[in-house]
Amino acid sequence: MSRAATAHLRVALGLAAAAVAAGCHGSRGGTAAGSGVAVTHAVVPVPASRAEASVFMVIENRGGAQLTLVGGTSPDAEAVQLHREIGGQMEPVQGVDIPAGGRLRLVPGSYHLMLANVGRSLAVGDTVTLHLTFEPNVSLTVRAPVLTYTDAVSDLPVH
Repeated sequence: MSRAATAHLRVALGLAAAAVAAGCHGSRGGTAAGSGVAVTHAVVPVPASRAEASVFMVIENRGGAQLTLVGGTSPDAEAVQLHREIGGQMEPVQGVDIPAGGRLRLVPGSYHLMLANVGRSLAVGDTVTLHLTFEPNVSLTVRAPVLTYTDAVSDLPVH
């Protein structure tokens, strides 16, 4: 190996080691894409009880027309509800518009999904299947890993 190639390899290995030491990682969240819509960073923080669990993710509308997230279903819960937090209080909403080419962040303190009456105890390492419903006439299935709250929210992009 030439000196230049060896030097480049050392720099690359050093950068990789620095990224690991700094805690950098790829997304651990679930992803899915189809019908002009994509989901990334889908995560479920470990819930305190089986009564309800939050779901966070980023939804991108890759199509040329507005989509509206109106809810979903899950074999892991009785209901999947769309909520928004305002002033520390959660309230259900009927839908959230995602403009063409736009993005919706379902994150703590804002819009998010709630699983109501989860059918099993969820622990780190489990996966929750979600069937998201959009108007007009679009659906998408994504599998979201269950993570600690800290890991779940640190996985979400800031913007």
